[in-house]
Amino acid sequence: MSYKIILLLSGFFLTLFSHPLMASENTFEQGIMAYETGDYQRAIETFEKLSENGVSAALLYNLATSYAQADQTGMAILNYKRASYLQPGDSDIQGNLELLRKEKGLFQEEQNLTQRFVGLLGLNQWTILAAGGFVCFAVVLLVPPTLLPLQTGPRRMWALFCLLLSIAAGLGMYGSYLHYQDGVVVARDARLQVSPFASAASTGTIQEGRLLTPLKIHNNYVLVEDETGRSGWLAAEDFIQIATF
Repeated sequence: MSYKIILLLSGFFLTLFSHPLMASENTFEQGIMAYETGDYQRAIETFEKLSENGVSAALLYNLATSYAQADQTGMAILNYKRASYLQPGDSDIQGNLELLRKEKGLFQEEQNLTQRFVGLLGLNQWTILAAGGFVCFAVVLLVPPTLLPLQTGPRRMWALFCLLLSIAAGLGMYGSYLHYQDGVVVARDARLQVSPFASAASTGTIQEGRLLTPLKIHNNYVLVEDETGRSGWLAAEDFIQIATF
């Protein structure tokens, strides 16, 4: 791991992230102490234990950073992505994630404007915004003037605004949903196969930390597709979905 990453990650406990409300303060402090003394595996075990009682962006961020320092790239990226689902657009989470992926030489697709727009909020936030916009649209149109004293012109303007808000949020919701079940390769040199059987031929290895989209499950294998469109069967134990927490 390069000096840039060590410098950035070594001070992660000095960020604005505080321990999650559901976590034990003493246990969280134990995780901090373990990290500060360089015992990253113990820090990981401590934060994983805390996550059993509930997660927050803060806890997942700290867990991811501990995994990164322990050179467990797949688990680090998994937890950075999970943290970003809970706190979309956070610069610290995104900064560490991008830096780690760059350092490990992982494929990074340049985001277009649509992808950046979708990434502004998470699936839950987009859903709430879309529903709120639709309710606003219905209220402005259906509530009689005696209860909502607006002239015809302003009423139409508000209705149009609420409708456009609902449509835009719906597009954001759809874009988030398309990748909500994505996962991460968590094993070193995981093997892609042509079929979901132990004796199947391999089509090559896939790097730890790669983001994949699951297409189908059969027995203990998952049919996955990577960012470049390459697909194959991967052992289920080598792949963890981001949103299953």
